[in-house]
Amino acid sequence: MWKTKNFYIIFSLYTILAFTACNSNKISWIETDSWKKDHKGCGIYRNSLIPVLKLRKDELLGKTDAFFFQVMGKANRVSYSDRGKKIFYYYLTSGSQCKNMTGKTNCLTIEFEALGTSRLIYLEEVQL
Repeated sequence: MWKTKNFYIIFSLYTILAFTACNSNKISWIETDSWKKDHKGCGIYRNSLIPVLKLRKDELLGKTDAFFFQVMGKANRVSYSDRGKKIFYYYLTSGSQCKNMTGKTNCLTIEFEALGTSRLIYLEEVQL
């Protein structure tokens, strides 16, 4: 009898975890459609998120590169190192990547370990 009871408890926990995992593929404080529409940071949406990103960027540590690709879309720039590490750059402000604009842009920079999990997230100003 206890085996049946344990089975139902384990099955229930597994089901709850499965449903929770399905809902974890989003960032509650980023409106992903608006983020993706402002692809190069030439609009105002990504720029408006800079204060929020400064405060909450550490919540994104440990997420996979596939998570970022799915939730935030294709990165504006990606660099690869010789040890399998990669860096995603998401442009946040208008810069030389926008029509008739020059100058630097602010980026959300996400560094990944060789296994694809984010290990360092910061905002920086870069010249394109």
